[in-house]
Amino acid sequence: MALGLSQMPALALAVTVKVSVTGLDDELKENVLARLELYQHRESPRLTVYEVRRLHRKAGDDIRSALAPFGFYSPEITADLQEEGESFTASYAVTPGEPVLVNDVKLSITGPGSEQLLGGLQQFPLGVGDVLDQAKYEKAKKQLVRAALRLGYMRAEFIVREIRINRQERIADISLTLDTGPQYVFGETTFHDDSVNQELLARYLPYTAGEPYKPVKLIDLQRSLYRSDYFSRVVVDGKVDRAEDYVVPVEVRLTEPEHLNRYSIGLGYATDTGVRGRFEWRNRLLNRKGHRLRFGAQASELDNNVGLNYEVPWRNPTTDRMLYNISYHDQVWDDTDTRLFTLGMQLEHRGEVIRHSGSFEIRDERYSVGATSGDSLLFMPSYTGTLVWADDLFDTRYGLELSLSVSGASEALGSDASFLKGVVGGKFIYPFIPGWRLITRGSLGATVVDTIDDLPPSLRFYAGGDNSIRGYGYKEIGTKDSSGTVVGGRYLVVGSIELEKELTPTWGVAAFWDVGTATDDLSLRFEQGVGLGLRYRLPFGQVRVDVASAILEDGAPLRLHLTVGADL
Repeated sequence: MALGLSQMPALALAVTVKVSVTGLDDELKENVLARLELYQHRESPRLTVYEVRRLHRKAGDDIRSALAPFGFYSPEITADLQEEGESFTASYAVTPGEPVLVNDVKLSITGPGSEQLLGGLQQFPLGVGDVLDQAKYEKAKKQLVRAALRLGYMRAEFIVREIRINRQERIADISLTLDTGPQYVFGETTFHDDSVNQELLARYLPYTAGEPYKPVKLIDLQRSLYRSDYFSRVVVDGKVDRAEDYVVPVEVRLTEPEHLNRYSIGLGYATDTGVRGRFEWRNRLLNRKGHRLRFGAQASELDNNVGLNYEVPWRNPTTDRMLYNISYHDQVWDDTDTRLFTLGMQLEHRGEVIRHSGSFEIRDERYSVGATSGDSLLFMPSYTGTLVWADDLFDTRYGLELSLSVSGASEALGSDASFLKGVVGGKFIYPFIPGWRLITRGSLGATVVDTIDDLPPSLRFYAGGDNSIRGYGYKEIGTKDSSGTVVGGRYLVVGSIELEKELTPTWGVAAFWDVGTATDDLSLRFEQGVGLGLRYRLPFGQVRVDVASAILEDGAPLRLHLTVGADL
């Protein structure tokens, strides 16, 4: 009777074994070594002389079983075991021989789902004349069954699954017949929760009753409910075992979070705003209708704001929402001081690729620019559309963002000024060489208005700063008045090209060239900034430290820029 490794006497002396396999390509050799027990136990401290000899005698069967799935059923194996004290060297020279080839393939699907699954038969990986690869055969079988399950055929099974092998002639015949069985459909969905309105929960459903039952849609539902942030735990269960007439009821069990309110406090710094502190309070579930409330306040050297947002789910709550907001914004730069109060409403759609929103704002802005001052009341509708494609929004290797925004007001509708403003922008990220990224961005803007003095500073175009033209101060570039104060402009042109080199998974360096202007006429004189930067990657984006020079200014002055955030 052969003893297993775990059954050997405790006093048996351990031995060392070297194992070599020759004559096979890498894929076959890898599979042989994975099956070869002597190789797998070669470093076991319980290995004994007896066990080495036993496993060596068994090695031929191990090798044959490892080669058979690849179509090699008659290999020639030369085995040799050399002993030197307690050290062994086992060598196996293998000639796989001629493989078994597929001689005939008979594939069929029966049942009501046969037409829907015909494409799967056309993609079957083995054909007449191919080497019989059982791994491909098994994988194809699983893919056919999974495809049937994804379409709601929950009883799909193979009623015929045969491989007939003639080893002498080295040929094999394959026969497969899949019976789809009946197609199941979605039945009633029951939500076990009292904290959120049932009508709202039903709007999260990615399916309707009577639609073919697809398990992947249950995963989509669970993901959407988690993303709603209304619940700490979501369990979605399709009760296939309780289906009547192939109608599957769905049960959703939801757990309300222990804490509905979230608070955050943060400190930061950016060269455009200086040192800043921020406080935010967010209520995740204000009432059973799924409404939310968020309050935020920021204080900094140059930019202070406070705002309250009231959010209401709209249409498809996974992507659409209605926002009501009220805010106050106090901003100072150079010789400009502006205080803006807004009251507005916004409809927003946030898809995975396409995002767009329409809003209406009442804006009351009091400002001073140099020696002039003003008070502007505007009733302003606007639209913003964005297309975003990226492999990862925070750690982007490939990415494209295109945006368009349009806004305006009319004196005929009660505003203090009439204007139409449009901005198009884009950003492109591409790893043209491993370890390198090309990053380009650009913006074009234009305003139709009688004179720039009709617009408050918050609606004028400026350039310069961390996310505009580096090497210049925040909003330093724009049309100037007679006193030399930058008063902004009606037109904007900004572009940038940057090369970034990854040094380690977290550290990188960059070189960049920014160009552009903000002006009140079309006689464009582009300002330019060039520089070098250091990058540090975080889970939520990058820390970017840039030193840039305004090369067209006297003395080409240097400026430090610090920003933190995602790539797109």
